[in-house]
Amino acid sequence: MTVSAHLNALGVDSEQILAQLPKTLTLSLSDGVLFLQDSQNPKLKATVDFLKGRLAYRSQQHINGENLVKACRIKGQNNVSVLDATCGFGKDAFLLSCAGFEVTATESNPVVCALLQDALHRYLQETGLTPFKLHLNWAQKLTPVNWPQVIYLDPMFPEREKSAAVKKDMQLFHRLHGLAAQEVEQLLKWALDHAEQKVVIKRPVRSKIVNNLKPTYQITGKSCRFDVYQCK
Repeated sequence: MTVSAHLNALGVDSEQILAQLPKTLTLSLSDGVLFLQDSQNPKLKATVDFLKGRLAYRSQQHINGENLVKACRIKGQNNVSVLDATCGFGKDAFLLSCAGFEVTATESNPVVCALLQDALHRYLQETGLTPFKLHLNWAQKLTPVNWPQVIYLDPMFPEREKSAAVKKDMQLFHRLHGLAAQEVEQLLKWALDHAEQKVVIKRPVRSKIVNNLKPTYQITGKSCRFDVYQCK
């Protein structure tokens, strides 16, 4: 099967996706899995996989011990609805779904969205389940009947110092989105206006608080922290 046929079978617009690819990046198929690859450095490639690898392993361990899950929990409530407004490669959306949240995710880049659709399709074939609902859109353009209880933000930041290692999948992700940081100040303001109960924003552990707005509380790990804002 060609890449175009595979994309069309996933229900996405292959012409739009291929047109969005930077000239140095390609999409390829290997054993039915969609890969994003650097045409000049074939070893630099990425895929989204919810069935195996480190992410799948994390999802099967003590999921409730994840700081992400702790930050998004609402005491005394089950099946909490979460909007992952900056989905990326879907790692956090998947972990939240495994922890029992009802997750909707948005991703604005068609190529990244195609990789996510591919992973979701393979997961559905294997398990009969769809971890989260995915929208190719900006979260700010959604018009749901009911806004979620929690809005989760993991904004993309500019690349770190060149001496710091950046994972292969994130190198490619940066090249798809460009290196400019998302406008985190406006994103947080929007989220606070729309979340029913709270907003959770993931930040580098030593970064400044967004908008100088003190969070209700923080959960801090080794490399990142979660700033939690109660809306009600």
